[in-house]
Amino acid sequence: MTDDNELMLFSEESKDIREEYDLYWDILIVDDDCDVHSATKYALKNTKILSRELTFHDAYSAEEAKKVLSENQHIALIMLDVVMETPNAGLDFIAFVRNELGLNDLRIILRTGEPNQAPEMAVIRDYDINDYQLKSEVTQKSLYVCLTSALRSYEQISTISSSKKALNDILEMGRFLLNCESEIELHDTIFKYVTSDANDVVDAFLVIEKNESLFVTHSSGNYLDKQGLELHVAIDESVVVQVDQCLNSESNIVLDDYCILYLGSSSRGHRCIFISKLEKNNNIFSQDKDLLEIFSRSCIVSGDNIFFINKLKNHAYIDSLTRLPNRNAFKQRLFEVQNSCLDKNYIVAILDIDGFAEINVSLGQGYGDLILTITAGRLRNRFREPCFLARISSNAFAVIGPDTCVSESTIKAPFSNPFEVGGELQILSVTAAIAKLSDISGEGLDAIKDMGIVLKQAKSDSRGNIVQFDRSIVDDARSRLKTLKKLGFAFENNELFLVFQPKLNLIDESVVGMEALLRWRTSKGQYISPVEFIPLAEQSGLIVRLGEWVLRNAMKQLVDLKAMGYDHIHMAVNLSVAQLQHPEMLNMLSRALNEFDIPAGHIELEITESIAMGDMVNTMRILNCIKNMGFKLAMDDFGTGFSSLNYLQKMPIDCLKIDRAFVQTSNTKSGSEIVEMIIHLAKTLGLRVVAEGVEELEQANLLKSLSCDEVQGFYFAKPMPYPELHAWLGNHRLCSVSCD
Repeated sequence: MTDDNELMLFSEESKDIREEYDLYWDILIVDDDCDVHSATKYALKNTKILSRELTFHDAYSAEEAKKVLSENQHIALIMLDVVMETPNAGLDFIAFVRNELGLNDLRIILRTGEPNQAPEMAVIRDYDINDYQLKSEVTQKSLYVCLTSALRSYEQISTISSSKKALNDILEMGRFLLNCESEIELHDTIFKYVTSDANDVVDAFLVIEKNESLFVTHSSGNYLDKQGLELHVAIDESVVVQVDQCLNSESNIVLDDYCILYLGSSSRGHRCIFISKLEKNNNIFSQDKDLLEIFSRSCIVSGDNIFFINKLKNHAYIDSLTRLPNRNAFKQRLFEVQNSCLDKNYIVAILDIDGFAEINVSLGQGYGDLILTITAGRLRNRFREPCFLARISSNAFAVIGPDTCVSESTIKAPFSNPFEVGGELQILSVTAAIAKLSDISGEGLDAIKDMGIVLKQAKSDSRGNIVQFDRSIVDDARSRLKTLKKLGFAFENNELFLVFQPKLNLIDESVVGMEALLRWRTSKGQYISPVEFIPLAEQSGLIVRLGEWVLRNAMKQLVDLKAMGYDHIHMAVNLSVAQLQHPEMLNMLSRALNEFDIPAGHIELEITESIAMGDMVNTMRILNCIKNMGFKLAMDDFGTGFSSLNYLQKMPIDCLKIDRAFVQTSNTKSGSEIVEMIIHLAKTLGLRVVAEGVEELEQANLLKSLSCDEVQGFYFAKPMPYPELHAWLGNHRLCSVSCD
């Protein structure tokens, strides 16, 4: 152990060595954004921290920062961007500073532009990071507070490093303090250390600021019975005056009989500890002001670290609007219950406020936030411990608890009366999914996802109701998702191909066109039905890419057919609602026309009646644009949707296609009447008529007698790959010639 004389000698030498740069702090800004450098310097212009001016050094990459560090040994603080030339550039640089350069005194403040780039708790702990800031939330005040805390930390650590042997006990204590998980635990540890490290009973007490008042939280010796009392009531006025001076000046007071160490900060509020009867042979609590300063600053840094980490935890696990636990917290609680003996009797429910998106749009986000806050309050009052309530998404809440507390009736109860929002009454309903926890196979996040799938189905089919968990719904959804993933892979790996079904003129059975149809054959030779994968492609948006691929390949084959002499043939391609609504739709059609030497009138785009369910004004505009480009338009599967005859009359279509379902029932009286009615309607509107799904001679004869223009179906030709189509067209041409 180093004696006091040795410490004093070292201190004097250090002052000589540091005399030149003790007048200012060297701060290194590492960020690839020049504006960040300028803004930081501007915010701190002419600022003094701890009586020193600030000198800034700039680096715009990790490599530049390494060079600056090698040339300047007095950098006290690095303000470091997390993401620069690589996503991990900032963290890799920290490892270099700590592990390779061994610069453990130097303080580091991490900064990032995105909340999801926040470092892990282990990174903050292991690399001794002083603070973490979101660039969007930085203010001049917060920057000053942050730098003050960091530079205080650096000053303290530098002093510790320069007197390492003499301060061994303090460093050991610092490790204990850094392991504290709460400020209460921190204060317990500090007070126990202070009162147990002397040769006699120590008169001591610890004071904290709470609700603008000062309270004694820990006490010993002559102050033992003062714990829990307000400072000005419990302690002698002469001592209170000194305590007030310590708190107001935020500095230590060291006198012959006692010392008062300041332990607070701007983030946590005022804290201090009063210690009397200091022992001369006590290394830590002697009357050496430097040692006492180091100890107090160690306590301050530890307290701020606890505050900082708890703040991060709060952001990670608490919803900022409702102050309820968030999705992460619910996932964790769900996992805990599932791995305990409680899950057999526990119920989990997820509820979603009906029509919330519409309320938010029409009445504003502020109004929506009020609804969420009031809803959270009602649910909190209903589902108290041992229930666990959380807000898991924008307008969805989740609760887990015993079956005696969580049920359909308790979920409905908070919404039985109108909500008073902004002075007005608002009636709200919820759709919810509820399940016995033991019925859910997944854990944590998987369980939430499974419940979410059932809730989504309920919002579609049973809006305003509470539905029981159904494993088959989850299995079906996961199966669809699996198929969709396979479809994406199939598209990228050429497992999709086109088949072509000829269309014939009913009068002479000549081929007038064909329809391009998409098919899927897996690498194992298995065929997947279009009925299964086309709806999935439409729901996911993949249909936009698939549709363009189908159109371009169909046009390519049409070019080949025309080269073979089939000049009169047109090609029909299906066009989905998702494609029609895509902003690049018209540009895509234009590019395709420019690439292939085909008149636009030889391409017929088939749309379905479902387009009438959307934005008809915009749809009509796009259809007219397509028509003006020269394309033909056909209404596919007519009669199966909900088309308004008014819209049908206005649509710029050229053809109606009778759905196969009507053709299949045309042998009945009602079926034939429907087919006749559709044909008559088309003729009245001046449209061409195509019947699809013709499989029997009787159907063909009926359609011919009703003056249907064109047919397609298995009776005439099945859909076939392009090589087979060549052969079929050749045989059909020969047959036509021989028949003539």
